[in-house]
Amino acid sequence: MKTISYLMLFALYLSAMAYQALAQCDFEVEIEGDLMLCPESEGVLFTGTFDSYAWYKRPFSGGDEAEPIPGATDSFLVVNYYEDVPAWFSVEVTLDTCVVRSEEYLLDGYAFLPPFVETLGEFAVGPEGETIICNNDTVQFIFSMDTSIQWYKDFEPIPGATGKELIVSEGGSYFAEGAPEECPDLILQLGLTLEVDKRDVDAVIPQIELEGYELLQLTNPEEFVFWQWFCEENNMMNWIANQDTSLMGHDYFEMCNFGPFLIRSTDRNGCVAWSEDYFTMINSVEEKGLEIGSVYPNPATHFIYLELPEVIEKVEYRIIDLNGKQIRSGHLIGAGKHRLDLSGLSSRQYLIELKEGNKLAVVRVLRLE
Repeated sequence: MKTISYLMLFALYLSAMAYQALAQCDFEVEIEGDLMLCPESEGVLFTGTFDSYAWYKRPFSGGDEAEPIPGATDSFLVVNYYEDVPAWFSVEVTLDTCVVRSEEYLLDGYAFLPPFVETLGEFAVGPEGETIICNNDTVQFIFSMDTSIQWYKDFEPIPGATGKELIVSEGGSYFAEGAPEECPDLILQLGLTLEVDKRDVDAVIPQIELEGYELLQLTNPEEFVFWQWFCEENNMMNWIANQDTSLMGHDYFEMCNFGPFLIRSTDRNGCVAWSEDYFTMINSVEEKGLEIGSVYPNPATHFIYLELPEVIEKVEYRIIDLNGKQIRSGHLIGAGKHRLDLSGLSSRQYLIELKEGNKLAVVRVLRLE
């Protein structure tokens, strides 16, 4: 019985020692440092303070076993973008009698698209891809890089041109260099020049006239090699047609709520220009016996003014939408200037019907926000 008791005590002793050893290994090993590298750069991975170290590396793709890195027995490891990205890294350490391996950490690197430039403004493109600008024109270049930017003209740095945007009004060869925000020391060049051809001429402006109630006409098409019709609705520019000398029909007008209509043209010098805004079926007065003076402003926002001649004593008026629904009504007393309130009306065209006895006049107006 005593022999059995001694054996049991010895077994309990061994169990206690094993438990104590496990308890002493109750720590975690972590890796910190440069886990994201910029191209052409090195970084350092490091861990805590232990008795010894062995660093391991496993390829990013594939299920290969992690292999010890020869000579990597310090608390830190120098890594390189080209040799080590991407890959999994871990470190095995000893402390007293404990041997613990960390989890694997992914060493990754930044990748960037090649630098590019966005070009904004009104310009034409020449046969060699050059940007054509004319008198009073500018073009805006926007560089894709974020920091350490320098713009050049004719291969000389432009003083003070160190932002993402560059406004150009002169001819020349332009390019830029800069770095992404994540890697400010990685200077990348555009790789090509932006050729700007400045022509010392004024752009020809397209002229629009309204014939009748439905025909919009470009009156100087012989001045241009190309033009496009547009209209604006709810702050959106809508393309309508190319190269048509005129627009006719309610489809165009209804699509854009009677305007404004515009033309973007390229003249024979390569200059680009826009016409003035043109609203259809406004500023016109249909008179049936009742003569009135000027109507302004038209288009209008909150108010519109009408000039009545001296012979008029009292005029009844109605504001009507294009569906014939009466919106407002009232009367105007005496000659001179009268103000009609349009506030609160939707942005669209209306008819103002003016009546004195059997005499009638209809004014077409456009209400804008």
